[in-house]
Amino acid sequence: MPHADPAPAQTVSEIENAPDFLRKRRTLAALVAQFGYDVSKVTLSPQKKTFNFLGQSFTSEGQSFSDGRIEIYYDPRMSDARLGCCLAHELQHVRYFRVRDAYHAEETDGPLHRRFAKYAPELLAAQRGVSNYSNEHWDAWKGEAPPKLFSLELEEGDSEPINETIAEVAKALYNWGPDVRVNALWKELHDAINEEYAALRSI
Repeated sequence: MPHADPAPAQTVSEIENAPDFLRKRRTLAALVAQFGYDVSKVTLSPQKKTFNFLGQSFTSEGQSFSDGRIEIYYDPRMSDARLGCCLAHELQHVRYFRVRDAYHAEETDGPLHRRFAKYAPELLAAQRGVSNYSNEHWDAWKGEAPPKLFSLELEEGDSEPINETIAEVAKALYNWGPDVRVNALWKELHDAINEEYAALRSI
């Protein structure tokens, strides 16, 4: 029985001008505005991005950068709800990066150091993650000691257990609302980071 030839891959231009891509881009912009974030810093990329983790190749849904930019990678199968969850996750990374930078810029007895001193590495490691994805980062940690809050986790242990766990808390809160059952300590830390991020933005 003859087989039809596979459809040729779409070019970047064809993807960017497709009705579904244009609709998702408008939806993403509306979601960014709802979060109160700068719409110009978040883009829907037609590119497909993969990364290796735990010896396997995965397709990335999004990426955040320390300068505040966020890229969400277009997937025609991504629902609006999943798009929102992805954005919530990536925005939390941006908040974490901003507070982390401020933490490292101040003296060791500064207000951020005092506020976050209670979140010791051993305490956070004992909690582990709040989702399968964040627990995979805890399992993949290769550092000699547990990761420290606001450390450069990826450089020190080839994974980001703390950063990813906090981002997964944000995703759960967006997806299920404020009454979602999530580890109380991680929720407290998530809220503290967001409070400090808001304070930094107001300066």
